[in-house]
Amino acid sequence: MNKKWGFITLAGLLFLGACSDGEASTDEDGVRTLTVAVPPTSKPLSWEENGKLTGYEPDILRLVDEKLEDYEFDLVGVADSAAEIGLDTGKYDMIAQGLFKSEERAEKYLLPDENNGASLMRIYKRNDSDDIENMKDLVGKKIVPTTPTGGVFNFIMDWNENNPDHEIEFQTSDAGLSYADRMREVESGKYDALILPSNLGQNEIIESQDMQIVTTEPVEVFPTYFMIYKNEENEALRDDISEALAELKEEGKLSELSLKYYGEDVFQFTE
Repeated sequence: MNKKWGFITLAGLLFLGACSDGEASTDEDGVRTLTVAVPPTSKPLSWEENGKLTGYEPDILRLVDEKLEDYEFDLVGVADSAAEIGLDTGKYDMIAQGLFKSEERAEKYLLPDENNGASLMRIYKRNDSDDIENMKDLVGKKIVPTTPTGGVFNFIMDWNENNPDHEIEFQTSDAGLSYADRMREVESGKYDALILPSNLGQNEIIESQDMQIVTTEPVEVFPTYFMIYKNEENEALRDDISEALAELKEEGKLSELSLKYYGEDVFQFTE
């Protein structure tokens, strides 16, 4: 099926925002054009290369769009926090940011029945730290500070609430350290461990910089979902995307993309 794929630069978002009223445009053939926000610098999840958005999420979106004759996706590169704000206001019709379901998101947005991936929470440690294999092993250990909001912070808070006998002490920080710098702090011995989802390109960093860092098996698995602007018209879009994702899973194409970008089939952990 021939479809036009658009890439809208960040500079053009002001124009988009001025024109958007929360409704996707529809051409004379009845095809709705949807503006979909993806990360521009989150390799391998999604990043811009040679003027084109590429990565796990963009490739899935292209496969989904091929199955949906009534829709055309325009991908735009948008930072995570700005993407959710834009979805709240209807500036974007959908966001694909490797996000997992929460009560708040399920209330605010439309989520497909089918997940499009998984965020595998893992512990990153020095390769000689044989005493760390799971969350209980982190009791009394020094943990790299987390950002005061977001998935890792919420995960540890939930763990402590549900496991009062194995409460983990940790600090928060807005320092904005890169993932490479955080892993170096573990490698140097400043901290004992780092907790992060493993879909943020850490394995590539470890290999390219020959770090003495290894990871545990997933300590938690969070299926990830597309988030769709909530209105009555988009309920049909949600159902169509759910059907397309189910077909792509059955065809093995999502597993292929997971192996391509993450080096493992994340869907083995969500079945």
